[in-house]
Amino acid sequence: MNKKLLFILLALFFIKNLSADINKEVLDLKNEFKQIREIYENKIEELEAKIEKLEHEKDGHEEHASESKDSNDSHEGHSEESSFNIEAVLNGKYTSFSRSGEVAPKGFGTAHEGERGREGLQIGESELIMNSDIGDKFSGSLTAAIVREDGADKIELEEAYVESLEGSLLNNTFFKFGRAFWNVGTLNPQHAHADDFADRPLPYRVFLNKAYNDDGLEASYLLGGTSEVGFGIFRGEDFPFGNTAGSEGHGSDAWSVFYKSNFNISSSEEIAFNAYHLSGKSKTPNARVSNEDNVTFSGDSDLSIINLDYENSYSTDSKFKISAEYFYRNQDGTFEDSEESTGAIGFDDNDSGYYIAFVNQFNDNLSLGFRYSELLAASTPTGLVDSALDSGNNDPTAYSVMSEWNFDSSAVIRLQFNHETPQPNIVDNQFIFQYIMYLGSGGHDGHDH
Repeated sequence: MNKKLLFILLALFFIKNLSADINKEVLDLKNEFKQIREIYENKIEELEAKIEKLEHEKDGHEEHASESKDSNDSHEGHSEESSFNIEAVLNGKYTSFSRSGEVAPKGFGTAHEGERGREGLQIGESELIMNSDIGDKFSGSLTAAIVREDGADKIELEEAYVESLEGSLLNNTFFKFGRAFWNVGTLNPQHAHADDFADRPLPYRVFLNKAYNDDGLEASYLLGGTSEVGFGIFRGEDFPFGNTAGSEGHGSDAWSVFYKSNFNISSSEEIAFNAYHLSGKSKTPNARVSNEDNVTFSGDSDLSIINLDYENSYSTDSKFKISAEYFYRNQDGTFEDSEESTGAIGFDDNDSGYYIAFVNQFNDNLSLGFRYSELLAASTPTGLVDSALDSGNNDPTAYSVMSEWNFDSSAVIRLQFNHETPQPNIVDNQFIFQYIMYLGSGGHDGHDH
């Protein structure tokens, strides 16, 4: 019994001493951890101070660099973020006609660009296009076309304009000034290489000499939804008013108004309705000349155009499109045909024309199209009988069938057949092979329907 009691007392003594040693070691560890924490907290504070100092110096350098950049930008006109694009478009053709010689539609004054063009191999209109942002409020574009006329290659300035960017001046308002393909008809604002067919329909060729690109300015305003209204003021040199082959215009002899809208009728169907009006004067010394400079018109010309488009994207890479456009023109003045020595004959009458086109894009590569166009001539005054303005009771028509193959958005080939009746008892069958190649990025999306 005494031995057991002694053993218990000794055990309690050792446990007490062991507990005291453990408590001492824990206290020592706490002290060491406290010292380590104080050391690292001091280090962290020093690092934070250094980081704050470096950030302050960095902000100072960036502010200085920004001030220098702003100063440079004020001289250079645009910042480093401004994009500059350049692109060339090759638009070559081979054409074959069943009728030799020029067979322009009779009953209308048709200018050079509205004629059917040369026969055989040709490079057509090769275009050089440059466009860029101009600061943060404007963008600009320049298009020069290389064409062959009178046996020589010539450079023509097709477009050179500046336009305001969205919201840069006034909300929902846009301005464009310079030389451009203006909003006068649905096809007019685009270059011919972006068309669905190898040539323009008869109304564009006769009433607009293929396209209207006078010098002037245009303003437009976006209405609610997807509608737009606008107006333009132009120099009045380009056809259908003056003709730059003659003499200079008077400065602001033409004006236009337009309304454009489009809306979806389903998830895959869209309809566009557009209306345009172009009015101006052809007066000496800037009278309009046509028909190889043999026909001269002096007076007032008013052209109204209504367009309706329907498009159905019935699959991911397939769509069907119907385009219809009606032209109505009034001319009040005098006509003269120098080749027939008619003298100046008073004229006040209306003529018109229209076309309807169907294009089906089967996939990303293959498209087929059909187009019918017709001109409705005015009555012929007695003094102009047997002249180029005498339609002979014939309304010119043209049927066109087109097939197109897109290798990609930058390379297109097209075959087209036209059956035209430009004059009484004259039929002209035309075969056209066309290639369109886009060189360089140029900010252009390539060819698309």
